[in-house]
Amino acid sequence: MKTIPNDWNVYKISECLEKVVDSVSPEPDKLYREIGIRSHAKGIFHKPPVTGKSLGNKRVFNIHSNCFVVNIVFAWEQAIAQTSEAELGMIASHRFPMFKSKENRCDIDYITYFFKTLRGKYLLGLASPGGAGRNKTLGQGEFSKLELPLPPTKEQKKIAKILSTWDQAIEITEKLLNNSQQQKKSLMQQLLTGKKRLLGFSGEWNKKALSKIADIVMGSSPKSESYNKQKKGLPLLQGNADIKNRLSTPRVYTSQITKECLEGDTLLSVRAPVGEVSHSVHHACIGRGIAAIRAKEGMSQEYLYQWLLHFEPKWLRLSQGSTFEAVNGNDIKTLHIDIPQKEEQQKIASVLSTADHEIETLQQKLNHLKQEKKALMQQLLTGKRRVKIEGNSPQREVVHA
Repeated sequence: MKTIPNDWNVYKISECLEKVVDSVSPEPDKLYREIGIRSHAKGIFHKPPVTGKSLGNKRVFNIHSNCFVVNIVFAWEQAIAQTSEAELGMIASHRFPMFKSKENRCDIDYITYFFKTLRGKYLLGLASPGGAGRNKTLGQGEFSKLELPLPPTKEQKKIAKILSTWDQAIEITEKLLNNSQQQKKSLMQQLLTGKKRLLGFSGEWNKKALSKIADIVMGSSPKSESYNKQKKGLPLLQGNADIKNRLSTPRVYTSQITKECLEGDTLLSVRAPVGEVSHSVHHACIGRGIAAIRAKEGMSQEYLYQWLLHFEPKWLRLSQGSTFEAVNGNDIKTLHIDIPQKEEQQKIASVLSTADHEIETLQQKLNHLKQEKKALMQQLLTGKRRVKIEGNSPQREVVHA
């Protein structure tokens, strides 16, 4: 056990948590709802109602609120959660043991946060002997012997309250992000099809093949012996990962130049998974998994980019191959696109780009909040950073999210 503050104590699970057992004898015609727990500490979900008869001989138990609950089959994958009043009246099978605080030695919120850490995951793995998957089951005897370093209960509650504030900030940001993504999707559906026209525009749209309005370069992979990290030649973009990550620092270069893209081109992944779209941030060599699309004169590059984003759900119908999806270059070139005059293209692209910027800003904020919370958990749950508790000696206060 690593060094902990002097006023912390190390308790076995059996000394600070008490198992809750409230058996249910299902009535055949009564409806029951079971809970499930997602892996990676993603919480509880509610299963559809079933009759008592369909439960058969399954051992089930009433859910109590404010309990630490774990799925013993996937505990090693952090299938842990905390019950709330939303689960009252529901049931759980014997695979979901529940625990409440014993002798006021721990706060259930704190315990739940602890088992969301890497240390908590490690301990759950220790108590889950066996191979991977369903053979790696949490041994409840082993679990009861796990040792947890715990601060005084008041400090546990304060720490849990601080982390809960961060969770609320994360949840709000996730909702804002989701709303912005849905609004962008709706805008694309309206603006890129002409169903909604921007103020001041009224002319007819024309339908043209993509090859008539853009140059399309299908990638070709160079030989692997030409790969290098000494920046000889051009950066090599090989597939979906390079597109999705928009790498500012290329992973590898190639001295053999096959097919090229220019900075600002629209990149499209043409091999599984098909349909990822991005701006190129490099003059680069593109491998077989990528197509580079460059607007011809009279066509807006940003409009093309947004249209290809909008087309994403339709790529599956163009994909070929049973084991490895790919899109044929001719199918891309013969795609037909409805286009307004360039000025309207640019205005539509500007509106959609503004929405993209809002989404990107919210995503960055969300990533930052999650990283800050993760670092804060590491500090607070190990005693490296302390909080002020009334009556205690002065300690450094933690700033809320």
